[in-house]
Amino acid sequence: MFILNAWYVCAWPDEITSDAILARTICSQPIVFYRDAGGEVAALEDRCCHRQMPLSLGWLEGDTVRCGYHGLRFDAAGKCVEIPGQENIPPRVKVRTYPVVEKYGAVWVWPGEAEADPALIPERFAPQDHPDWSFSGGTTFVECNYQLISDNLLDLTHENYIHRTSLGNQAVVEYPITTKGGDDWVTVQRLIPDHDPAPFWKAALAEAKGLEDVRCDRWQVIHFQPPANVVLEVGVAPAGTGGMEGERSHGVEGRNTNMITPETETTTHYFWGFARNFSRDPKLDPVFSQKVADIFEEDKAAVEAVQRVMDANRDRPVIDINADAGHVLARRMVQRLVAGESDMPAAAE
Repeated sequence: MFILNAWYVCAWPDEITSDAILARTICSQPIVFYRDAGGEVAALEDRCCHRQMPLSLGWLEGDTVRCGYHGLRFDAAGKCVEIPGQENIPPRVKVRTYPVVEKYGAVWVWPGEAEADPALIPERFAPQDHPDWSFSGGTTFVECNYQLISDNLLDLTHENYIHRTSLGNQAVVEYPITTKGGDDWVTVQRLIPDHDPAPFWKAALAEAKGLEDVRCDRWQVIHFQPPANVVLEVGVAPAGTGGMEGERSHGVEGRNTNMITPETETTTHYFWGFARNFSRDPKLDPVFSQKVADIFEEDKAAVEAVQRVMDANRDRPVIDINADAGHVLARRMVQRLVAGESDMPAAAE
């Protein structure tokens, strides 16, 4: 189910400290994270190689982790540096480590065996840590398969129903969706000209531009990159000011960032955020993050309900419609990459 040779967000930077162990399961692999004295993040398997005690039940001693069962101590490279009561330490006494890097305002881990290249982290997340953008985000634990979340984000048709009081607008369903894809990307787009904006965008225009009761052009451009990274370019501008053609300075523009990390096959760590180039007062950061959190709570209820029904109907097929083209392409891409890692042929497309 998982692409292992890939980068996944495991935490926000302030979640990992030098005085406590953070335990988190990524792609069904229990991992512990902490910072050394130099501030670098270490990632070790959450398993002592002696009697398989979770290291997360131990504690930090300087730059090392002490197992809470028999006291073996491991450094950030996974090497055992102390066995209580035993002077010699055989080289085989070690635990697995994971490549980990801080980039674009998040901490990323690589759970696979192949060489990890930080350049593979999608550059679309750069607005999370860029001087031209303000960013705030959060984490939601979701009891569903991770692909149900990316399915949801690639779907532009549910907005008028799940989010009818926040983002929904009848104009949304009246304009076509276009879908394009390559070897490692999918883009879904909808452009909505000359309409009365949805409540979220109406409030944003009033706050940022002092514009009220104006007709708007709206854009929704969704970018997917495997394993489950989704960035939405979203915004509105007064109708006829160039927003449809890419001139967006007259309006308000955001990037909804979504880093979807599977915990298990049916549970997910969902790291999300909103970057904006308007209303950049830091006091507004929690306001925007709360708006995004509220919107996703609506999605969370939906995808968790879908997971429950799927669990009860494992042998029943689902029916795709035209609007599903984006997530169908994304799922085929993930299936192909998973099959490639396991040297198994992908199912016929």
